[in-house]
Amino acid sequence: MLFLISSINVIPSALPNEITITIISLLPSIGVVLAALGLGLLFYRLLVRRLKKTVLDNWIIQTLAILAAVLTLLLGIIGGLAIWRADLLGTFAESIGLNKAIITSWLLSLFWTITIIALGIGIARTIKALTIRGLGENRIDINTRTLIGRIFYITTLIITGFLVLNVWHIGIEVPVAVLGAMAVASTVAFQDILKNLVAGFYILLERPFYIGDQINMTSGMTTFTGKVEDIQLRVTKLRLISGEEVAIPNMLIFANAVVNNTFYGERRATVLVTLPQEAFTPEETQQQMTTILRELDQVMEKPEPQVIFSGIADGKVTLTLRFWVASGQNIDISRIVYKLYEVLPTAELTIKEPLGSV
Repeated sequence: MLFLISSINVIPSALPNEITITIISLLPSIGVVLAALGLGLLFYRLLVRRLKKTVLDNWIIQTLAILAAVLTLLLGIIGGLAIWRADLLGTFAESIGLNKAIITSWLLSLFWTITIIALGIGIARTIKALTIRGLGENRIDINTRTLIGRIFYITTLIITGFLVLNVWHIGIEVPVAVLGAMAVASTVAFQDILKNLVAGFYILLERPFYIGDQINMTSGMTTFTGKVEDIQLRVTKLRLISGEEVAIPNMLIFANAVVNNTFYGERRATVLVTLPQEAFTPEETQQQMTTILRELDQVMEKPEPQVIFSGIADGKVTLTLRFWVASGQNIDISRIVYKLYEVLPTAELTIKEPLGSV
């Protein structure tokens, strides 16, 4: 009985001592990990600050900085585990039937895969940006620069894919066979996507319009008018005059009529004005209409706005109002129609050539 009582008294006092010893043994490991985390964050900031002064793309800058921080942290974790229990990793590997050589090989392959993919994307983006910038200095048009830059971008990504396969010791015949089967299947399943890709290459090569031009594209009953912001392989992005961005499949642009508003130096608009005969005074009415146009900065002074007497029938007089706008200007013709209506409230106004910006 005395032995049992003494055992009960010893156990509670022994447990806190064991916990205390465990915590004390963990403190050096925790300190090493925290120090590695601090060094990793310091390396990250220093690399980002330094590499931003180079021509490298932001993606590759962030990738290199994150890799440096992660490697520092991993070294700290491994060091902390070694200080605490050096045999922990070996015991875990043996429990799942793996030896150190296999684990080391897999970890290295995984590390090189992540590194190659991250650096490959960064290098591809950098090469694309440098190509577009370098060709711009040689005054090559933006469409050709964009096409060449994307060819380099895709080529770099393909090389990156082959490097990853080489890391895992996969022969080239396997991906070639897979790509061949996918090509046959995609030809049938993704006809519209392929058509858009072909149309995208056509737009970039033939250059019916450039990035920065304002175009009108009519598809069915809908007309899109806006500034070309980007010509991608699948879609062309327009910034509409109303402010929205629309992505138009290249196949629609390829198959429909496109008006390039900025191809010529100026564009003409025509508005028909029909007045009751008693409200028409030849010189005064024409003067009112031309005065309204001259108040608008977007309307060109040369060629001068014209008001032409077009006809008279059923007690009504028809006038044709023509004016010109510079190609780089965006003007809402409905504003002109509204101002004409304020001066001529009895007139019937019909837009014939709307500049594509109604």
